[in-house]
Amino acid sequence: MRLVRAPTLLFAVSALQAGAQTSVQLTLTGTGSFGAATAADFAAGTLDATSPLPFTVVTTSEPVGSFTTTIYIRSSSSTLGTGKRISDMEWRLGDDPVWHALTTIDAVVETHVAAGAPQGHSWSNAIHFRIALHWTGDRPATYSGNLVVTVAATKP
Repeated sequence: MRLVRAPTLLFAVSALQAGAQTSVQLTLTGTGSFGAATAADFAAGTLDATSPLPFTVVTTSEPVGSFTTTIYIRSSSSTLGTGKRISDMEWRLGDDPVWHALTTIDAVVETHVAAGAPQGHSWSNAIHFRIALHWTGDRPATYSGNLVVTVAATKP
């Protein structure tokens, strides 16, 4: 049996503003870590993260009319180290069963549209992670990656 340590993710967060008076805050809570892979994980072909990565978006002083906030995800690295491709890391939104390969290009995690309100809005969800495991090619190692999660606020 070969044991492979799966990635620990590092997070970078940035926020874009929809206007000079609107503020948008993204809060991530969690570590994005994985346990050591077992023979059963290799047989299943994946290793799930030990817990999801919850996030909350809070906006204030929204403009009149509809207002959109969008969460994006990407990696700033093309590999997880020691030759493991970044696309072997997959993510999904907490309430969506579809898994997506992580890439170096921003992918939409979730979009929330609301009527603009002076008091703003807040909404939450979670991102789940797993890593693909391969009997051949995955060397025993500690992998790491750089995850970038961004929130954008726009007024159409």
